Parts: sequence; C-alpha cells; structure tokens
Amino acid sequence: MIWAITRIASDFKTWDRATRIAVISGFALLAALLIVAFAVPDLRQPALLGAGGLLIVSELAVMWGNRGMIAPLTLAQRHYVAGDFDAALRVLEGMRAKGKIDMRAATLLGNTYRQLSRLAESEAILSEAIHKAPDHYFPRYGFGRTLLAKGDYAGALDSIRRAIEQGAPAVVHLDLAEVYFRLGMFAEARAELESHQSSEPYRQLMRAYLLHTIDGNLPPPSPELMESGLPYWVASAERYRETPYGVALIRDIDDMQGAASK
Repeated sequence: MIWAITRIASDFKTWDRATRIAVISGFALLAALLIVAFAVPDLRQPALLGAGGLLIVSELAVMWGNRGMIAPLTLAQRHYVAGDFDAALRVLEGMRAKGKIDMRAATLLGNTYRQLSRLAESEAILSEAIHKAPDHYFPRYGFGRTLLAKGDYAGALDSIRRAIEQGAPAVVHLDLAEVYFRLGMFAEARAELESHQSSEPYRQLMRAYLLHTIDGNLPPPSPELMESGLPYWVASAERYRETPYGVALIRDIDDMQGAASK
C-alpha cells in the first residue's frame, strides 16, 4: 500500500492537467463526505454511499493518469520474452528519460542490460530498483543474476538468498544451487538440486550436469536434454565471455558435451 501511494505521488506530476484536477477534486469531495458521515448521523448512509462512488471514480482517474505507463511496460515485456532486447531497451530507456519508471520497469531495464552484456549498467539500475522496493524479491533476484554473470559469486549468493526469503518462486533455488556450486559448496548445491525441479529445458540441463559433476555415480545429461537446453548456455557463455562466469560456462559446456558423448 505504501509503495502504491508513493508510486501515485511520484507519477502525479506527469499526468495531464484535467486528470490532476479530477483526482484532487475527487479526494477533496471524498474527505468532505467522510466528515459529514461522522459528524451528521442522519446523513451518514447517503454520505457513505456518495463516498464509495467517489472512491471508484477517483480510482478510475488514477488508472487513466497511469494509462501511458501500462502500455509501454507491457510492450517492453513482450520484446524481452521474444528475445528482442534492443527493442525492449528502447522502450524502457524512453520511459526512464520521461521519469515514468517504477520498480518493475527498472528491474526489467536492469535485466535487459544484463542480456546485452552491459553489466555495470545492469547493476546500477537494479540497485535503484531495490531502493524503490527493498522488500520485493523481483529486483533482488535480478541483481543476484547480474552479480552471478559478473563472477561475483559471494554477492550473488547473498542477493539470491534474500530474494528467496522475500518470496521468490521455488525455481530460484536452482539459481542458488548454481551459485553454491561456483563457490565450491557442493553439499549445499546438491541439497538444493535434489529438492527442486524445473520444466525449462535449460534449467533441467544445468541441474543434471551439476548433479553428475558433484556425484559421478549419477547419470549425465541425456542427449535429448543436451539438444533442447544447450543453446541457452552457449548463448550465455558467449554473452559473458569476458567475465569469470562466462569462462566457467565455456568449461561447463565442454564437460557437458564430453559426458554426454560417453
């Protein structure tokens, strides 16, 4: 609730004049009706009914004021999911230039920078997103992924752990397992891997590979899993080839291919 009020207050100045007047008038009348409802018992019921109607109208005015933010963010999300990160970046940077960027848009911008190998910018904007919503897992998880991509495994461990504590989806435990593995904390990595699954082929592949690497008695990734999941990791290795994480992924890919060919 506090975050929503802060968001409305920060966006208010960007709305058109008519919408600002409507919102101010609506809340002023709402306050007056509430005073009447408590001060004049005989008018309480009609005053409360009027207040309820005004509240709905004011909410609609707030939604109208924010109409320009919904569409661009949705468009950027679609570009991101489609893998068109340059297009997503244009939309999100345009929103930021206009001062119309909330925690979710800032997190998506930080994630987009990461996908474009612009890790310093990703870290900076995700830090801003965490500042906007320090108790939300979404920016904290993105920040952890960026630190992982940089090869800052200790920082990634702290951030991803905190994201899980703040309610991140269960699949994030597989990211945590990978960080444990990079740090040489194999018992912790195995515990996470054995406790969590994923429907995404690239995650399934990494899970199978890490378990096999930790315990050679476990089967290596299957050829089918290699075919469906490996392109993601090849692209990631290329994307982060200048970082310790990218170098580690290159070794992983060689090991995966070697294990699968036996």
